[in-house]
Amino acid sequence: MVLPDLRNDLVDEILCRVPARNLKRLRSTCKRWNRLFKDDRRFAREHSHKAPKEYLALMLTNKYRIRPMSINLQGDVTSVVLKSELSLPDPDSNNSHQFDIDEVFHCDGLLVCSHDGNNRRYGFKIVVWNPFTGQTRWIKAGNRWKEPKSFVLGYCYQDKNKNKSCSKSYKVLCLSSCGKNTEIYELKSDTTWRRIPDGDLTPGWFFCPSHTVSLKGNTYFFATEKSKPHLGVSLLRFDFSTEKSSLFVPLPYQRPLSATLSLSAVRGEKLSVLIQPEFTSKTEIWVTSKIDDTTTKGAVSWTKVLALDLSPELQITDEVKFLLDEDKKVAVCCERWLDDEDETKTIDKIFILGEDNKVTEVGFGVDTNAGVWPVILNYVPSLVQIEQAGGNRIRSG
Repeated sequence: MVLPDLRNDLVDEILCRVPARNLKRLRSTCKRWNRLFKDDRRFAREHSHKAPKEYLALMLTNKYRIRPMSINLQGDVTSVVLKSELSLPDPDSNNSHQFDIDEVFHCDGLLVCSHDGNNRRYGFKIVVWNPFTGQTRWIKAGNRWKEPKSFVLGYCYQDKNKNKSCSKSYKVLCLSSCGKNTEIYELKSDTTWRRIPDGDLTPGWFFCPSHTVSLKGNTYFFATEKSKPHLGVSLLRFDFSTEKSSLFVPLPYQRPLSATLSLSAVRGEKLSVLIQPEFTSKTEIWVTSKIDDTTTKGAVSWTKVLALDLSPELQITDEVKFLLDEDKKVAVCCERWLDDEDETKTIDKIFILGEDNKVTEVGFGVDTNAGVWPVILNYVPSLVQIEQAGGNRIRSG
């Protein structure tokens, strides 16, 4: 029996187990499949649960653009290749100018990208974007905020029992550097921005906004307890169902905020932290045990994956972003250095760090325009559809 002779429900069951990037090549096979991949929310939910996850490295470059990366970690020769930038037209541009991205955050196959509007003179511009399908949702913010802001994306299940066959409700969280006056925006709602229940993102804690990651719809970040700063840095979790933060787990051992810290998600199941004490080149990368919707702080343990003693010339900065391949015990870090010959110029670099202090360095050329700090992230191509106010979907352009 050939595939077209199967019942539609059986065909759908087969297709929802095919990786997203393979489905894209099947769109032209028939009109029904094209509609299924583009417009069927039920199929998108089933595909999200059943299809193997593919991880694609993306980099926000100093040109305010996002470019896919090809990272080869096989064998003795490692390499990094930047591919052509992804297209995200600015809807306010008359000549199809691309949207300038200052910050990017990944959650569940969607990116939330923002631009600060030329030092906030023109207000913030925010978009939730599915690069795989091309769908977008532009969120109005105007000049409601005068101070710097960051934006993260998360979700909760519309079923209170977290039934994964039910729809997800996506929300954008607006963060200030101190965690005060935190606001949230629900994509499925007709309402505008509103304050979270406590207003303060982290009551009783000093919030560290430079490193935030998403795992299973929740956002994780570093913080230090105000009444017990001697205990060092802990990981807090913002739950998008309760819209409150809570202590998740202390770091593997006591570290002050002055140490270099970075946070990353590992294949959608674990969290990883990079720790480098101040004024030293000794660097460690730790990974949590698996985390799911029911994981509590007492059920999380840490395992050291990498212990490095890098050359002093490779001291990592506070802004470092990294990805971890736990199986290969290799970390890919994204950094910016000043040019040795002219400190008005910068060089964005990728460092691949492995066991036995093995380091591979890839530079992307000297630039006189520093632009935004480079960011590297693991993106999962997805068919997830984006709602606009009123529950409608935004179709790809």
